[in-house]
Amino acid sequence: MLNWLSNWVEKRARPGGDDAYQVYASIAQAARQPDLYQRFQIDDTFDGRFDTLTLIAVLVARRLKNAGEDGQRLSQDVTDVMFADMDLSLHEIGVSENKVSKKVKTMATAYLGRMQVYVDALDADDDEALADALARNLYRDNGTDARENGLVALIKAETKRLDQLSDQALLKGNLGSIFQL
Repeated sequence: MLNWLSNWVEKRARPGGDDAYQVYASIAQAARQPDLYQRFQIDDTFDGRFDTLTLIAVLVARRLKNAGEDGQRLSQDVTDVMFADMDLSLHEIGVSENKVSKKVKTMATAYLGRMQVYVDALDADDDEALADALARNLYRDNGTDARENGLVALIKAETKRLDQLSDQALLKGNLGSIFQL
């Protein structure tokens, strides 16, 4: 009985539904691939992981927003789940309670800015704008060229793959394998 009650409370207390959690789990799993960091020279640090997670989440959110009202709602739910996870992660690494909300707000602002520039570049099919945005955000102007190392090509291929998924599959959280190397 207590187990049932605990599960019921957990489901009600967390943002989003099961589909949002499934989508976020796929995004997080893709962002944790060690080969992704090695192959594309992404710093395997807290910031590098945030920026990688953000990049992948933006690609999925872009596709979800093109799946009508249900897709837009799921996109928001996935974003809510992602930031709830970031909040929890900050607590787990020892960030004090009074600093967590400020850090999450900073991360949310960064996410929204990156979303705008990545989506604009992808929608315009502008490799140079995408590479410049990645240089600023993902690579933090360390001199890495996302066109040379193939990351722009991977992002475009993943965007195309996501665009070809049916809305029905997408709305059920069936993203397939994201960023499979």
